Amino acid sequence: MRLLRRPLAGRLRHLVSAIVVLCVFAAGGSALAATPKSGLDPCGDTLTQPFLPWLDPLNYAFAPNGGLENGLTGWSSTGGARVVAGNENYAVHAVGDAFSLSLPPSASATAPPICIGTLTPTARFFVRNTGAPLSTLRVDVLYTTVLGPRGSALIGLLVGSGSWQPTLPLPVFANVLGLPLLTGGTTNIALRFTAQGAGGSWQIDDVYVDPYKGT
Repeated sequence: MRLLRRPLAGRLRHLVSAIVVLCVFAAGGSALAATPKSGLDPCGDTLTQPFLPWLDPLNYAFAPNGGLENGLTGWSSTGGARVVAGNENYAVHAVGDAFSLSLPPSASATAPPICIGTLTPTARFFVRNTGAPLSTLRVDVLYTTVLGPRGSALIGLLVGSGSWQPTLPLPVFANVLGLPLLTGGTTNIALRFTAQGAGGSWQIDDVYVDPYKGT
């Protein structure tokens, strides 16, 4: 009897393993099939895939006045930051867009607040530096904690070339620091851009946030 039980137990283990593998693949296939190419994020903003040409299939929400087409409306700025003629070359947001943000050395600009969901999101935008190559662009996220005080955190220190390029996805951790689960599952953040180093000449355009990070 023991000789019969061992092969049977082995066959049962293989059968269970096969079922588990099939379930994993089925779940993965369902998740991929359910991933929308556009839709609404938790805050009600329309989602698109602006970085698909750069092999990024994730869905992003366009930041309020993220293309600077309405001047500095909603933005705050210091140190000579201003809107200038000249859009990023790819016309990702709209073919008719014609402006971008210029940051001379030590200038800083903060984008309008944008709503994000409970999962850690990422931010991407277009950037170029036609000035000194050793200049960097500092990117901070501004957030409000559940206790009320406003905080900030560094999320990127970028170098750039003279041609427009999309940044890599920058992780935004403010939703963890701000505990959006205690504020209905969403919270507001803002992105601040600062030109660092002598001789830099930075431009920024088309700011996007992925509110889900991966959906």
